[in-house]
Amino acid sequence: MSVLVISLAVVFLFYGLLMAVSIGIIWCLPKSFLSEPAKAILTWLPPFVRGDALRDWAATVGEQSVQRHLAGQRTGESAIRLATEVEEIAMQAMVPLAGPAELERVVACPETGQGLVGVTAPEVLTIAAYIRKNKSPAEQKRIHNLAVENARIIASTARGDGGTKSLPCALQGHGHVCCAYAARPLHCRPLHAIGVAKALASCAGSAVDYRVEAQDTNAHEQTVAQGIEIGMTRALKSAGLDASLYELNSALATALATPDAAERWARGESVFHDPLPAITVRRAGSDETA
Repeated sequence: MSVLVISLAVVFLFYGLLMAVSIGIIWCLPKSFLSEPAKAILTWLPPFVRGDALRDWAATVGEQSVQRHLAGQRTGESAIRLATEVEEIAMQAMVPLAGPAELERVVACPETGQGLVGVTAPEVLTIAAYIRKNKSPAEQKRIHNLAVENARIIASTARGDGGTKSLPCALQGHGHVCCAYAARPLHCRPLHAIGVAKALASCAGSAVDYRVEAQDTNAHEQTVAQGIEIGMTRALKSAGLDASLYELNSALATALATPDAAERWARGESVFHDPLPAITVRRAGSDETA
């Protein structure tokens, strides 16, 4: 028995050393010798798993990111910083072989099919801050008024007074490109990530590379988004902050009309109202519920 144990130990030791030497050789090679998958594997391992393992990894990364930004004194900038980092992490995990330039490609939304888009408080506060900084007063007013009208129609639908099938997204700008693209909601990012992946596959070079269709779905991108959202809300709850999901139009109208909304949220106040039950939240361009 002892001879068998020793033999197995020697075999495992040999293969362990062989693997370590192989990784060391690959690591020391010039970047020009490495293929894109090899470089991605060396720098970004987790997204190459799938299913529950991918969702759990994304939840852990999202939770840790939010915790890091909530440590210490919280200000109105806390929401923006944590939402920005979490969404960047999500995109990198959704399209792990894409570089920074590819991840910045602009992808148009589908003409229809956005449905109800759920957002967390940090996300909508970040969108509102982006709009205030980058859009003219007239454009800010247009977005706010459309969000208010959309929210009214959605509320009427909830009472059974009508439908929202053709309801335009308040953030949809010229050419169906999101007017707050850099700060677009997490629920919209899987569909946009699919567009980035398609553009990379086709080597397209235009600024707006692909118009993805509402029926385009991909389990990998959706799983990453679900995991990130789980981790994000878990960290917010632990910090005693609002971790609910809100309908985009209603929350955006409130955020744009409340200049100190981010500061109030950071103090633990309830800035937004009527959180969405999870069953009613539809991811952009999908028939799946959150």
